[in-house]
Amino acid sequence: MARKEQVISVNPTLEQKFGISYLVRSGKTLYMAGLLSADDETFQLVGPGDMAAQIRNIYARMQRVLDKANCTLKNVVSEISFTTDVAALAGAGWVRREIYQQAGAAPPVGTAVQVSALFLPGAMLEIHATAELE
Repeated sequence: MARKEQVISVNPTLEQKFGISYLVRSGKTLYMAGLLSADDETFQLVGPGDMAAQIRNIYARMQRVLDKANCTLKNVVSEISFTTDVAALAGAGWVRREIYQQAGAAPPVGTAVQVSALFLPGAMLEIHATAELE
């Protein structure tokens, strides 16, 4: 369990609603909650049926989370992707490469796992990332 002083609040409304912390710092390591393609305010799905749109939204959300710790995608060292369609994820892999390239970062290590469903109905992807502070 995280100690209160380790939690970096990102979205207090959603954190309280779902009983999670979006970002926890332990030493120089940042642990991020899994991010879905959702609107930050309403938690409604963004990009239904469109893997590329969901990937873009997730990375935009991830950057907003990282901003709270004064980090960027350059700090991300590991990702675990949970997807309902591994073929669609592979077909849209260019989006991830493009996002990291635009950030001036090397892609982190990654693992992809196909699952039957995610927390948000219609979500095709959830990414859990770990970042290192410099």
